Amino acid sequence: MDRNSNHATHLPMKVAERTATETQEQRARRLFDEMARNIGREAVNHLKAMYPAALAAVPKAAELSLTNHIRNDINWRMRPLLMAMIAMHREWAEESAGGNDE
Repeated sequence: MDRNSNHATHLPMKVAERTATETQEQRARRLFDEMARNIGREAVNHLKAMYPAALAAVPKAAELSLTNHIRNDINWRMRPLLMAMIAMHREWAEESAGGNDE
């Protein structure tokens, strides 16, 4: 089986639209969470393609459990990076708004 043969069947990532009341920080957190969820889904899709008998041997809820476990692990491990990026964005926004009063 060609390593890249199953990539053509993957759908593009779905990204929800920004709501009118959503802050930049909320949007960053939401988009990051969506990315983590999509990585979890892709991992399950990989298992389905490469090891169909393994997933057939477990309840359907195992797929959702694995997806959510991967999502939660990514969110937990990457949280410090996300928070640092949000803080940097705030600093840049304050600087560009003229926050350098001397």
